[in-house]
Amino acid sequence: MDLAKLKSLLDDQYEWPAVYNFKFIGNDSNRDELIMAVGEKPHHEKPSKTGKYISFTFNVTCNSSDEVLTIYERVGRLHGILAL
Repeated sequence: MDLAKLKSLLDDQYEWPAVYNFKFIGNDSNRDELIMAVGEKPHHEKPSKTGKYISFTFNVTCNSSDEVLTIYERVGRLHGILAL
């Protein structure tokens, strides 16, 4: 999906400012980078059964769809992080 479509969908679904729920899969070695990329917001971590991966959930108050896309862009530059 292109960014213009995603921006339009976000603007149709949310009234800004709004709390946006970000979910990512990573591991212990990239935890700090992920937290910095999202902006050191409070979050929840849940390790996988094997402990190899960690599910990260961030509930972030965003002021616009552009802010959501910026966070995804920053996280997208990180190696080993999967956005859900």
